[in-house]
Amino acid sequence: MIKVIPFFVFIFLFALTGCGSGGSASHKADRFSASYGMAKTRPDSIAARRIVMVETHSGERLDTVYYHDGAYDKKELRKINLLFRDRHANQIGEIDPELIDYLVDIRTRFNLPPTVTFQILNGYRTRETNAMMSRSNKNVAIESLHIHGWAVDFRVPNVDGRAICEIAKTMQRGGVAFYPKSNHVHVDLGNIRTWKEK
Repeated sequence: MIKVIPFFVFIFLFALTGCGSGGSASHKADRFSASYGMAKTRPDSIAARRIVMVETHSGERLDTVYYHDGAYDKKELRKINLLFRDRHANQIGEIDPELIDYLVDIRTRFNLPPTVTFQILNGYRTRETNAMMSRSNKNVAIESLHIHGWAVDFRVPNVDGRAICEIAKTMQRGGVAFYPKSNHVHVDLGNIRTWKEK
């Protein structure tokens, strides 16, 4: 039986969706969308999750098993928050662990080893830092999901960013975009969408 969605529901969903890199995200929105058969995919079922990351500006490196024994390790998540901190404002935000799961699952799709290094270009941003960046970079959305700890810009050495982008799109986890000028990929936990570098 086909479910008819009232017009006002479409309007609400459109407001939640946004477009391009500025689409807003919320887990409440995800649950609402899921009730109409539009649920995003969930992280892969893995006994333990390890990731190696380096912050490209500072060279700070983290090799962490942040999920094991059926739960996220809060101590290791704090280390991730620290690595992803806003270095302009010197402030730490809370990174959604499913964002890190997204990276790990991308790595799995490429059959890369757990020791492969993710180069992190941008993680958490304060609103002030994001506003400053948006004034000089038209690719930065005013209401960026970096503000909420739901987005990351990254590279994987010796892996074509275009290929990463295409694989990430098939995973249906959120927003995905490739930036050819810097050969980096943006992924987030917002609505499923993509866009091109401006």
